[in-house]
Amino acid sequence: MAETMGSRAANGPADPDEAARALGARIRALRQARGATLTEIAAQAQLSHSFLSQVERGLERLSMTSLFRVAQALGTTQQALLTEQPRERSEGGFHVFRRQDDSAVDMGSGPVHVMAPPSGRFVPMIMVGPFSDDGLWWEHGEDEFVYVLEGRMVVVLEDGEHELSAGDATYYEGWVPHKWRTPEGGHTRVVVVKEQRRE
Repeated sequence: MAETMGSRAANGPADPDEAARALGARIRALRQARGATLTEIAAQAQLSHSFLSQVERGLERLSMTSLFRVAQALGTTQQALLTEQPRERSEGGFHVFRRQDDSAVDMGSGPVHVMAPPSGRFVPMIMVGPFSDDGLWWEHGEDEFVYVLEGRMVVVLEDGEHELSAGDATYYEGWVPHKWRTPEGGHTRVVVVKEQRRE
C-alpha cells in the first residue's frame, strides 16, 4: 500500500499510532543494519536512550528537529525515514496521495505529511507552523523548494532574511545554511519539496 504511512481503515484515515509504530520500526531496522546500539544513536541525536527506545516501539513521536538528528546519526534522511520502504511501482509508475490525518512526526504545531513513496526523485511534504527559531541551522545534501499555502513565514539564509506570504516560494541548495520562523503569533502551512538522496 503506497498511499499512506501506516494502515488505513476501510472508511477513514490511517491510525496515528500505526504511523508512529511504522516509523519506529524503520529506525530500529536501519539502526540494527548499521550495527549501532540504541545508546550510540541516542547520544549522536542528542536524545535520551529511554526516549529513543520509546520511539522505536511507536510509543513516542519525534519532532522534526529530532528526526533530522536521528537521520544524520543513521546516515540517512528525514524523508527516507518518514516514507514506507520501496514497493513495486504500480503499472504506469504513478503514485496517488490521499488526504490523511495520521503522522508520526509533529512540528510542535501540526503534523508533517509526506506525499510520495521513497522511490521517487523528490519528496513533497506538507508542514504546518508556527515555526520557531530554535537556533538550529539546517544543512543537508538535498536541494529544497518551499511554497507557502497559507500565512507568512520568514526564511533565513546566509544572505539575510526573506519574508514569504501565501503564493510565494523559495528554492535553495541543501548545503546553504537555512532556518525558518513565523512572525510572532503567526500561523502558516507550507509545501516543502526535497530531492531524494540516493544511498
